[in-house]
Amino acid sequence: MSLTLKDCIFDNQITDVLIKAGIIAKIGKHRDVGKVIDCQGLVLLPGLIDGHVHFRTPGFEYKEDWLTGSRAAAKGGVTAVLDMPNTNPATVDYKALEQKRKLAQKSLVNFGFHFGATGENIPLAKEITGVAGIKVYVGSSTGALLLSNPDDLKQLFSNTNQLFLVHAEDEQFIQEQAEKYKNETNPKIHTKIRAPEAAARSVAMLLELAEQTGARIHFCHVSTAKELELIAKAKQKGLSVTCEVTPHHLFLTEEEYDKKGNWVKMNPPLRSEVDRQALWQGIKNGVVDTIGTDHAPHTRKEKQKDYWQAPAGVPGVETMLPLLLNVVSQSRLELERLIQLTSTNPAQIFKIQNKGEIKEGFDADLVLVDLNARSRVIENELETKCGWSPFVDWQLTGWPRKTVVGGNLIYDDHIISNNLTAKEVQYYERL
Repeated sequence: MSLTLKDCIFDNQITDVLIKAGIIAKIGKHRDVGKVIDCQGLVLLPGLIDGHVHFRTPGFEYKEDWLTGSRAAAKGGVTAVLDMPNTNPATVDYKALEQKRKLAQKSLVNFGFHFGATGENIPLAKEITGVAGIKVYVGSSTGALLLSNPDDLKQLFSNTNQLFLVHAEDEQFIQEQAEKYKNETNPKIHTKIRAPEAAARSVAMLLELAEQTGARIHFCHVSTAKELELIAKAKQKGLSVTCEVTPHHLFLTEEEYDKKGNWVKMNPPLRSEVDRQALWQGIKNGVVDTIGTDHAPHTRKEKQKDYWQAPAGVPGVETMLPLLLNVVSQSRLELERLIQLTSTNPAQIFKIQNKGEIKEGFDADLVLVDLNARSRVIENELETKCGWSPFVDWQLTGWPRKTVVGGNLIYDDHIISNNLTAKEVQYYERL
């Protein structure tokens, strides 16, 4: 099937894009071929690649599933997601990986998987193929995938070409702080239990191991100025390290705990305004490599429990692009940098084939945005199964209007297709 995107704005020019068999066949004005989509006034971007989602399947489908999560992604201009391993069963062996592959066939957007490392599967984690990366929880979070022993980590990181995605928080520090605050229930203690020191200690330890082993490490949800300082120095030394920040750490601070309590409980916690500004500076100076949502939905009922019982995590795959486009509208972020952080760099870091750029011969995974559209985030219009967001009622300028996955128009001005044509992403060989 052929598709023509007519009169879209690309590279500051009005042009057409011809798509054939899911591939970008031609960029430039030409006669209409196949189904013609009027894109007048819309800016063409590569579809976003969200390298950090929790679609909760299998085991926690009451929070999210592949259909609802991918509907949220499509509406948010995200055309590929990489799912984390802390499901039930956890993605820590071939059987669980194959089970997840089958379940993901219900996705409307392209998909891939991260494999979980444990103390018991280190040899397998070092050699497994067909995954985006190996997730290492050095600090405990949702699920039971903790690997914090330095000797185990050194064994895992040595003599392998894998990419390791690391949740970096010092587990011993967290446990000591939890004991200290065990009789308190104000959600703001989350910032004390998982204080910036926990993250900085862990990042420093992991960078030492990276230097000793030559491992490729991608730091997830970096949230503090100190972490970025350490990562910047490691990059200057030539270590193979990259890092991600999340929308919630970019747009919210620890002051939100006074207003929203457990609704903004996530790991790592929200930080100070100084830390938040440091993340934006990291985006500006190139230390930050990617923005990923850490989309981690939980039900309202779960979030309404007391601090110690309420799970950590917030949804985000639906709101990332509008939040970032709003910053573009304020001239605080270049559109080209947004594309690097959310499309080009994720494709390169995870070695995903033929995605992340708009080029002839690349996959037709695209999003068309209206940079001038102004609208609120409306709770009852959210597609995520959990049905809430920390950004409800935020007024934002710049919204996705059409999302194309593999040459199929799956989101068109609030109408979402049921066309299940998405595929698992493919990877270049890791050398």
